[in-house]
Amino acid sequence: MKQVLVWIRDHKLSTAGLVLVILGCLALHNLSQRVHHLKPRTARVAPVTPSASVLAPPAAEALVHPAPMRSDFEEAADYAGFIRQALGRPQDGGQFYALLAWKRCDEVARQRPVDAARTGSDAFHDAALARVADLDKRCAGVLEAWPDAAAVIKAAPAQPGGLPPDGRGLAAPAARAAADADLDAALKSGDRLAAAEVLRADAGVLDVGNSTGDAAADRQLREAAGEIVACELADDCVRGVEASLHCASTGDCAHEDWREVVLARVPEARRIIFDTMLAALRQRVVP
Repeated sequence: MKQVLVWIRDHKLSTAGLVLVILGCLALHNLSQRVHHLKPRTARVAPVTPSASVLAPPAAEALVHPAPMRSDFEEAADYAGFIRQALGRPQDGGQFYALLAWKRCDEVARQRPVDAARTGSDAFHDAALARVADLDKRCAGVLEAWPDAAAVIKAAPAQPGGLPPDGRGLAAPAARAAADADLDAALKSGDRLAAAEVLRADAGVLDVGNSTGDAAADRQLREAAGEIVACELADDCVRGVEASLHCASTGDCAHEDWREVVLARVPEARRIIFDTMLAALRQRVVP
């Protein structure tokens, strides 16, 4: 014992340092125990209220590069001349666009303006009549030269891959596998108008993973959803071709947005299933 006391006397500084180290370790241990029981601080996040409106599609950033034929189609003052030109450009999807022009003229011919009581905006009605008159002028001679879609297809040279060939979808129904492949090809082309028309034509047979249990009702709901997504892709919902033709041919000009007209046709009892189909189709074209 005497030797221990002598050692401590001779090593006072070392002993004090050792005591301080031990005390420091104990303090750190106690602090760590307290911190362990503290709740982590959560970053403050602003609440987000999701929109329930079906009129708000997701952004379509992936489809912004028009195919070569699209601007020619949109600017054509003479669709008969455009069809002849398009048929000579198979490498640019000319057959597809020739059929698209023919289809528009056929639609205009079948939906003639009516002189009847109307609802809605007089301004929209006047604008719709002016648009239909302009389309009539552009379509002069088209149905006389090509009375049906088969005549356009017959006059068209073979079209290389890219857009649906031989009127598939536009002039004749497509099977589900072909419809999926055609929509993928149209989306890949970068032309929103082409994608919109393929979707409008084939939506009824696309698989969107939802069902009412009634095959006929499912097809009608998918076609309605396809109408909405197609006009969104083509940026043609508000006062577009479909809304204008509807206003001019029925007198119902209360809805300037084509999506509202389509939604009014969906039975309320099937609205939930329809909304899921619509969301699935939007996801399909804008993943």
